[in-house]
Amino acid sequence: MVIITIIEFLITLIVHSAFGIYSSTLKYNKRLAHLIWGIWILLQGSLFFYSEFILKSTTTQFFFGFVLSLIGQYIIFLTTTKGKLAQKLFTILTYSIFFCIYMTLFNMIKGTFTNVNNVLLSLANGIVLLTTVFCILKYVCPIYQSIAKYITTGWHLLIFVNIFFLVAVILSSVFPVRLNSVNDPSVITFIFLCMSILVVYPVIFTNIKNMSEVAIKRAVENQNKLLLAQIEQENSQLLADSQARHDRRHHNLVMLEFANIGDIDSLKEYLKKLVHSEENIRYDVKHCDNRTINTVLTVYERRAIENDIHISISANASHNLSISPNDIVIIVANLFENAINATSKIKHKNKLIDISIKENAHRLLIKVENTCKDKLAFDESLYGVGISSVISIAQKYEGMYDFSAYNGSFSAKVSLNI
Repeated sequence: MVIITIIEFLITLIVHSAFGIYSSTLKYNKRLAHLIWGIWILLQGSLFFYSEFILKSTTTQFFFGFVLSLIGQYIIFLTTTKGKLAQKLFTILTYSIFFCIYMTLFNMIKGTFTNVNNVLLSLANGIVLLTTVFCILKYVCPIYQSIAKYITTGWHLLIFVNIFFLVAVILSSVFPVRLNSVNDPSVITFIFLCMSILVVYPVIFTNIKNMSEVAIKRAVENQNKLLLAQIEQENSQLLADSQARHDRRHHNLVMLEFANIGDIDSLKEYLKKLVHSEENIRYDVKHCDNRTINTVLTVYERRAIENDIHISISANASHNLSISPNDIVIIVANLFENAINATSKIKHKNKLIDISIKENAHRLLIKVENTCKDKLAFDESLYGVGISSVISIAQKYEGMYDFSAYNGSFSAKVSLNI
């Protein structure tokens, strides 16, 4: 019986450690995280033996066997994972609530069916527990992380709800009296509490999803405003540069007149002023007839070159596209900027960005490819504000989009109906 208890306890510790390592983004590498949680398992194992085989009081057993374990698990989780403190507290508290409920239900089944072999019950418990946590880590946590990273407010209220539920579950199932059978008088209270939690948590996660959608929309709008303002500023600069080149003809005529009359001093002074005034003039590159696309490509091409990135651009788009210039800026600027940011992180010298923009009778096709990390695994959980904005514009024009990474190359493709 003692061996079965020890095995169950070790499985529980392993499940806690797995959740702590794989449920959130780690501050450190996985090897160090495994070491930290391994040390915690050893310390917790020592506390378990002390509370179960040395202490006699139920209160002290509860404190050393449960409370200290819970505090230690929380401290390690909060110190080894990234993210907002409130969000991390909500995550670990939610896990604790459902784990306590699960273990209480198992103990009630175990205490009710005393004629069933304890080894079989423990084996079933281990299999169900490991399977449940594995499914949570694989399917629930990625979705939760992808929507929660955009939420800036509202976590504290959710934490208070979690704390209330956790205390209620502990008081109704573990302390001061542990539920050991479905025949216990307080089992009705516990079942009612569980049903209340099952009703409330879908509302909580729906609320998280709604907050996330609002936050994503706000972030997309703010980034798009910044992009449009930046491109407008750059476009004004390019127009000013174009005007300056146009005015150069008049400057040439003035200098020619000074040369003809032999006024070398005036010629030198005029040239000095002219050189000083043209120091900030930048020469744009003509990529295509569409002024908006040409401006965006010119601006971000300059940035890419400053980051030692090789650029290949092939653009063919008419000046009178039936697509809003603002929408063109949002798509092309976001894709180009993401490509620059990703390629800049590559350490080797083979940093490339290949951009292709084609217009046909019915569609505008935009493709941006860039070098990336060799083992980059890209899915919807990694969609940031920029890509979310691109998707929104593509859907607006009933277009299509595709983002993929393979063998050290990232590809973004967008098709808009025109």
